[in-house]
Amino acid sequence: MKAGFYPKIAGEGMRRNGRLYAPFLVTCILMVAIYYILHFLGYSGVMEGMPGGGTATMMMKIGTGVITLFSLIFLFYTQSTLIRGRKKEFGLYSILGMNKRNIGRILFFETLITWGIGLGCGLAAGVGLSKLAELGFAKMIGGSVRYEFSVSAVSVIMTLVTFTGIFLLIYLNSVRQVRFASPIELVRADKAGEKPPKANWILGVLGLAVLGAGYYIALRIRQPMSALMWFFGAVILVIVGTYLVLIAGSVLLCRILQKNKKYYYRTDHFVSVSSMAYRMKRNGAGLASICILLTMILVMLSSTSALYTGSEDCLNARYPNEIGAFACKYGYDESLVTLGEKLDRDLKQAAEEQGAAITNNRTYYEYSISGYYENSRLDVVLNSKTNLAFIDYDKVAQILFIDVNDYNRVFGYQESVAPGEALVGTAKNIEVGDVLTVGDVPFRVTGRIDDRITEIDPTAGGAASPGIFMIVNDVQEVARNYIQYKDYNGEPMLAWFWYCRFDTGLDDEGQIALASSLGEKLNSELDGLGFSNYYCESHEAEREDFVGTFGGLFFLGILLSILFLVSCVIIVYYKQVSEGFEDQARFDIMQKVGMTKEDIRKSIHSQMRTVFLIPIGLACIHLLFALPVVNKLLMLFGLFNMPRLLATAGICALLCGLFYALVYKLTSGAYYRIVS
Repeated sequence: MKAGFYPKIAGEGMRRNGRLYAPFLVTCILMVAIYYILHFLGYSGVMEGMPGGGTATMMMKIGTGVITLFSLIFLFYTQSTLIRGRKKEFGLYSILGMNKRNIGRILFFETLITWGIGLGCGLAAGVGLSKLAELGFAKMIGGSVRYEFSVSAVSVIMTLVTFTGIFLLIYLNSVRQVRFASPIELVRADKAGEKPPKANWILGVLGLAVLGAGYYIALRIRQPMSALMWFFGAVILVIVGTYLVLIAGSVLLCRILQKNKKYYYRTDHFVSVSSMAYRMKRNGAGLASICILLTMILVMLSSTSALYTGSEDCLNARYPNEIGAFACKYGYDESLVTLGEKLDRDLKQAAEEQGAAITNNRTYYEYSISGYYENSRLDVVLNSKTNLAFIDYDKVAQILFIDVNDYNRVFGYQESVAPGEALVGTAKNIEVGDVLTVGDVPFRVTGRIDDRITEIDPTAGGAASPGIFMIVNDVQEVARNYIQYKDYNGEPMLAWFWYCRFDTGLDDEGQIALASSLGEKLNSELDGLGFSNYYCESHEAEREDFVGTFGGLFFLGILLSILFLVSCVIIVYYKQVSEGFEDQARFDIMQKVGMTKEDIRKSIHSQMRTVFLIPIGLACIHLLFALPVVNKLLMLFGLFNMPRLLATAGICALLCGLFYALVYKLTSGAYYRIVS
């Protein structure tokens, strides 16, 4: 054959199937552009020097991995849809004398053309928009703007390598789809699936059970640690349950509608319900994919926007004072009290030498021990890795003992506690009886101080494991009861925590400089003394990390949401176009027996309303069940504002619903033009 024959055939095939290939090419271009932008922001060094640039860079690197995985999965899905729509054409090629190798060459050049257009236009768009993305991100996190345009050769190369690999896999999959089908099967591919499926009650009940299990786990999670442990398990169950329910439930829905004679035997319902009944297995899978994408968008945008808009609240909760110092040492040592007093004097003296006016001083120490809390008792004998592997993390708790004299001095109260008694407080929903037993030592609970916990520890509500604060008569004597307890590595379970927080009256730069110098002094005094951790931090220095983290998450959430929305549009569009071609002959016959174009339009709208309200409705239900878990996860970032999360979720659901309605309007028009 002449040189250029196969490229010409490939180009002509793509042109004739422009309705299918145009959205696919747009998707490829968008994915390449977003990949380049994320890689550019994460690896080119343009974010160095920005507030929280290190954390934001890490977010962009994570986003690069996410977009790689999603691009692979989604481009495989769309290419499979394209090949399914082209099988009849390839079958005709086979009947006319082409063998599978010839068809493979056509597919190669189609993939090569797609690769060239996708990467060429995508890189051009990515490079062109990268500066805009950089400026937008800098504005979002309050960073300085550099008005210099640059192109990252590393990002260009990685984009080429990544998407070349993806397109190679796509080509091999396309060849596989055609190679293992006979010419007759290819020609009759558009008739596949014409046999109406039966309603599978077993599959439907199983789907409801799996979906219910995912919801149950989401509602059962009470602590942030459990949210970390179980969230992804619940997500997988919800995804599987969604597919099973929509595949089986959509078939069942058609059967129910067909049995309803008043509904079914109407011009605007008869054709739509009949045609849907023949393809509901595939239809249900498509609806489930749309539902999962919409749910991902809603959860991602709701959580990241809540974090970004509440970043100042998170910062103030985590760092209530301008300066904070912390030290931790495991085991019991009476000299630690004297050391803590010396550290307090030295740090305050050093701060005053740098012009600080010490106010709002909060300096105290506490002893801590963790274990398994149940029925008002903390079991601290957890010395086996096996036990830890199967433990219920909702019941892991940390007891923090504070001396009543320190408590009164630091927080301004006049409490009295006798030996063997305790004032108890917790920021979590933990039941505490009249007697609280820690190890083998019982304490009579004489009062609750739950409303004062944030004074002691402003982040108590967001701790990975719940903390129970106990104000006791003599903390040193109480601590001696737990010297013998060791973990499975033989290390002491008792820990001594020292806190020092105060305000200085210094400006932002002065606070940052003071925290740095106090950190050096802390290191000089504690180095070599066996402390597991110690540091000094400032409110303003940590602001950069907070802004970088939350701004990076929000920026990443916006980019990924755009990508998921476009992907959702492509799925809906392909679904409408492919079903339009399938229904074209049916509507043609119906027009010949008297069905008007107005009847066709009504039938189409009936089908759209019946089918496409399901994904957005179920996605909103998924979001409602996900919000309690998301709220627990956001507590780990210091956001304790459920109303803010609900507000952002409501706004995101409204915007997503409006966009989905617009997509419905546009794609239903494409369907109508095909069938009419």
